[in-house]
Amino acid sequence: MTSATNSLKDLHQVLLQLEDCRSQLDRGPSQIKARENIVRKREAEQAEYLERLKKLRMSADSKSLELKTVEKKIDDLKAKLNSASSNREFDIFKAQIQADEMAKSVLEDEILEAFDQTETEAKRKSEFEENVTSAKQQLTDFKTKFESDSVKLHEDIVRLEEELKALEKDLPKETAEQYRRLVNSRGAKSMAAVLTGACGNCYVNLTPQQRIQLKSGTVQFCSNCGSILYLDENPEVD
Repeated sequence: MTSATNSLKDLHQVLLQLEDCRSQLDRGPSQIKARENIVRKREAEQAEYLERLKKLRMSADSKSLELKTVEKKIDDLKAKLNSASSNREFDIFKAQIQADEMAKSVLEDEILEAFDQTETEAKRKSEFEENVTSAKQQLTDFKTKFESDSVKLHEDIVRLEEELKALEKDLPKETAEQYRRLVNSRGAKSMAAVLTGACGNCYVNLTPQQRIQLKSGTVQFCSNCGSILYLDENPEVD
């Protein structure tokens, strides 16, 4: 393998590593934000659940109070029934008692159902608490890890940028200008290894002349995508 090929291959590897490090740093804040959104969502779900549970309890309490009112009314009517001054008055009190007894029965069924619903819903409280706790812990863990990783990533970026500068000095003068223009617009995609006789970026086959010149160490550009080409280990360009 020629020194030019070695230089271009090393250059591309550094560019790829740099892009990966910068990408990891760039993704960190968005990943933190995504986890913060999950925490807010879990907290909103918990708040909605607690409000629903509160309303269920209030409904059960309201019906219980209503039942006591109906029971007192029935007791009052029974007292009046015993002191009715006429058959007509007796029948009126008796009819009212029957109607209220029916209303009482309906209320008792509704209260039982309300208490069952409240009890069932109350059992889910720990589920929502655990969801919020878990989301917060995942956020904290990721922040801690990212803070630690970012220190290493910054160190790697500084080291790789130094390596890149050193390797760029070895570029032929006539290639350097095109290289910088391509890297500024396309990053690591500005370069491609030749794989089985084709550009590693767009997979278009090299011409016979390009293959010959590439083997001889002449810098070549892909005729389709414009990438700077280089031979990888054990090249197969024939």
